[in-house]
Amino acid sequence: MASTHTRTEVSFPSGEEVLVGDLVLPDGPGPHPVVLSVAGTGPQDRYGNQVLPDGTIDPHPRHRWVGERLAAAGIAQMCWDKRGVGASTGGDRAAGDPPGDRDAHANVETDVVDLLAAVDFLASHEQIDPRRVVVMGTSAGAHFTCRAAARTDVPAGYVLWGGVHQEIDEFAAYIYALIRSWAARGDAEREAMEANKPGALATADRWPAMLEAARRGETTFEWTDEDGELHTRYLTRTIQELEHAYPEQFANVTRPVMVIHGDRDINVPVQQAHDSAAALRAAGNDDVTLLIVRGADHGMHAIAVD
Repeated sequence: MASTHTRTEVSFPSGEEVLVGDLVLPDGPGPHPVVLSVAGTGPQDRYGNQVLPDGTIDPHPRHRWVGERLAAAGIAQMCWDKRGVGASTGGDRAAGDPPGDRDAHANVETDVVDLLAAVDFLASHEQIDPRRVVVMGTSAGAHFTCRAAARTDVPAGYVLWGGVHQEIDEFAAYIYALIRSWAARGDAEREAMEANKPGALATADRWPAMLEAARRGETTFEWTDEDGELHTRYLTRTIQELEHAYPEQFANVTRPVMVIHGDRDINVPVQQAHDSAAALRAAGNDDVTLLIVRGADHGMHAIAVD
């Protein structure tokens, strides 16, 4: 099959940092409409892969395949290595180095600032139609997108994919309960969790204490494990999520918006998509489309349907 697009590496400033990503342009003359893909909280690269603290790639290139499908429909797409990840600068590291603990230097506010910088970059690009910029926030990226919507008039529309519509303390309690429940199934499950996601299990066990520390305004939480190793969890992101509750941010989105969610999403239960759409409409947005994808999980992977 002939290529329907070109993929070009681009870079743009965000404060003192330089962010690097891919701009995917469809075949044919521009300027093109564009979708800006906004990743969630974790250390994700421009394709949507998770980049672990040591640089190991946990593959999940959702933004890559979204870009290719958009290009086939004549729509451009851009996504970038998040601040402190891949070729982007950020943190006490050189561009290209492993990300380490990204929360040591990045938080909700820097994620929103980076999103706004990406919007401005696209709006001034010669191959992009500034009147047809759509921002698509995935997972926690939906929260960053809603926050950013209060600070820019550029986007013509929005897509909120798998977004949370719940207070952070309630949502985190749900996620960490899933982790603890899975690890409690048996020795094999706990050993697998400790081997593959040790930080998640340790955080799940200590989340109530971390939450209370964040509510007190403490920016770090430390503990020593059974081997005597000191661990530090950075809490600035949690403090900001408490200050700017997820459900309250949907009122910022006043342009046409699509809420899209998989009905097999266990990370963010599908009811939250219905709650998000209802909140958008209640805030006065009369151009809201709710799309529930049957048999899809949080990353829009196909799951067997009974």
